[in-house]
Amino acid sequence: MDDILFPTHSVGTLSSAILQSSSTPPSGISSMLPYGEGAVVAKITSPMAGASGTTVKRRNQIVTPEMAYASATKPFSYAEGYHYLINYVRQKMGREDLMRISRALALFRPSVLASMMNLTEDDLLFTEKCLQRTLLEYEKLISYSGTPTVVWRRTGEIALVGKEFSLLTQWSREALLNKKTYVYELMSHASAVEYWEKYALHAFDNTDSAVYSSCILISPTKRLVPCTFCFTIKRDIFDLPSVIVGNFLPILS
Repeated sequence: MDDILFPTHSVGTLSSAILQSSSTPPSGISSMLPYGEGAVVAKITSPMAGASGTTVKRRNQIVTPEMAYASATKPFSYAEGYHYLINYVRQKMGREDLMRISRALALFRPSVLASMMNLTEDDLLFTEKCLQRTLLEYEKLISYSGTPTVVWRRTGEIALVGKEFSLLTQWSREALLNKKTYVYELMSHASAVEYWEKYALHAFDNTDSAVYSSCILISPTKRLVPCTFCFTIKRDIFDLPSVIVGNFLPILS
């Protein structure tokens, strides 16, 4: 369970509380590997292969909904992602950026706590199974869209990458998904701060409308890629943000 504490009275207290929070066991996802024609998602290690429902081809293996459900054996640990965010901001950004992101996190803390107060471990496992199943559907949709697209968890951890995004930024899918990578790591500092502020405002606004903004992406060679982008927050059955779907288009000057 995301027992992250976001007290508002000071940045130092907020950061310490987040870093000291407990976390649930990690999910059953062992690594991130590419598959399909248009996108990459978490590697599913279960050997199960059902005969019905939507299927996706991962290289030479057919992945079924049954395999997606079986891949999630424990609730996903979101606390780790928030720990990483605070450490990243402390190490890479200035104090003003830390304060702004801390205030943004504090905005949705009460809603997170209220939504998760009565959830059991089985509930959290159920939401993870649903997320893995959803990624199968998003993989197909993204391969058809032709728009640079990334899907990430509410902590910012990237879960799926469209091939057009790799073409736009020169980040290979393997580089982004073979290890945990967070979407704000691909942005300039100013863009990352603005993203978290906008996310905080819309995380629990009970709408599926997209949030429009602009950002500067950074390629592996440190080349700046100015973009317009929008992101849509998709919620689970308990009204918690599940995944964020982000679409990017380059600004041509």
